[in-house]
Amino acid sequence: MAPSFPSASSSSIPKEELVSTVTKETRQTSSQSPSEILGIQRKIDLRILPWLCFTHLIMRIDFNNISNAAIMNVEVKHDIKTQLGKLTAGQWNWAIACFFYPYAFLEPISTLMMKKTAYDIVFSLGCSIILKLVISPSFWLGRLMITWGIIVGCIAAVQNYGGLITVRVLVGVAEAGYSPCVIYYLAFWFRPDQMARRVAAFYSFGQVSGFVGGFLAFAISYADGRLAGWRWLFIIEGIPAVLMGIATFWVLPDYPQTARFLSDDEKSATLNLLSEYSPSKEAKTWDWQQVVRLFKDPTFWTWTLVWFFHAVGGYGLSYALPTIIFQLGFTTSALSNVLSMPPSLLTFTVLNIFGWLVQTHKFNPFRVAIVLDSVNIICCILLLTVKVTVVKYLALCVATATAASVFPILWPSRVKASRGTTAAGVAISLTTATAQLSGILGPIVFSSKIHLIFLLV
Repeated sequence: MAPSFPSASSSSIPKEELVSTVTKETRQTSSQSPSEILGIQRKIDLRILPWLCFTHLIMRIDFNNISNAAIMNVEVKHDIKTQLGKLTAGQWNWAIACFFYPYAFLEPISTLMMKKTAYDIVFSLGCSIILKLVISPSFWLGRLMITWGIIVGCIAAVQNYGGLITVRVLVGVAEAGYSPCVIYYLAFWFRPDQMARRVAAFYSFGQVSGFVGGFLAFAISYADGRLAGWRWLFIIEGIPAVLMGIATFWVLPDYPQTARFLSDDEKSATLNLLSEYSPSKEAKTWDWQQVVRLFKDPTFWTWTLVWFFHAVGGYGLSYALPTIIFQLGFTTSALSNVLSMPPSLLTFTVLNIFGWLVQTHKFNPFRVAIVLDSVNIICCILLLTVKVTVVKYLALCVATATAASVFPILWPSRVKASRGTTAAGVAISLTTATAQLSGILGPIVFSSKIHLIFLLV
């Protein structure tokens, strides 16, 4: 049985002492020494984190490839906007934004569906055949990847604006829930105070997608011919998601209780480290009491506001980055995709450094987030006032890195504020759904139609 920890909301213990107290108490409930516990956690990390990081890399490549496709081969009028009927800036904004409506709406459902649930499916084929379908993390995450990979590849067949809108909506449906599912999944394995570096690593690989995606777009643009380069881009980038989705069924373990790579003692030690409020395989997927308690908690609404304002004001920049670089006027469309790579590498570095500082040296994540957003604001002021193109580009790099690092730094604290399996799933998914407003409003805020309004962030 998991140990009982003091409540963060009712205890007068300072936050730093509370983390220390929780760590001390959990170690006393296990027969393993601290070094053995550390070895078990490293074993878990090596088993699940590399796969989650690489699947997130693939997911973000597919997530952002519409931004790379926007400017591929634009000089020779073989770009996606021209070929689909000379799309206006307003139509292109809708092509990007329509993805996020189903994506945001379905995230809570998809996140809760990840947890173990059994359904009886009856087929009548002359006789009744009853199949029991068990939905588990490995099945659900793998299913998400296979579905979105297939639909992303289908974008290559689009012939008009209506077709593009339709497929983009379907991609939003297919990808809905992936990121919150992974955060939810990690909460079954680790306490919130153990998640900072792990969440930072996961998100940082997503940021590397800008580097990989920019390079792929640059290279594939030279394959432009009878089949346009942007069509090749969607075909090539959709295939890995399907293959890795299939592999996820077997590669990713579901829960500590069912992990074959852990011994019974290691499973017990992992579970004993968790808080009594941590999500659990044995707990009910849906608990109305937890949901009501969550919505009555004022911190739920403050967290939602934090995610909303940061998403629109900072995160939305990434959805128009290649176009913004191209419109700075000092490079070609192909090189603009290449120049979208350094901001991704800088984000990867910043994110992992601050994730390490928050977890290892107990840096306050809220103070770190304030510093990051303050730097982001300064960079946006520079973009407004400085006329030198190189300085604008450097400020753009720093703004991208700081904006993309805030959410991962705050995620462990967000998970800690929710109590129970259902509450964690609902809180994580609704918080993430709120952030999708960055995709709905971001392309409009950063629209070239009003001359790079990234200056208004």
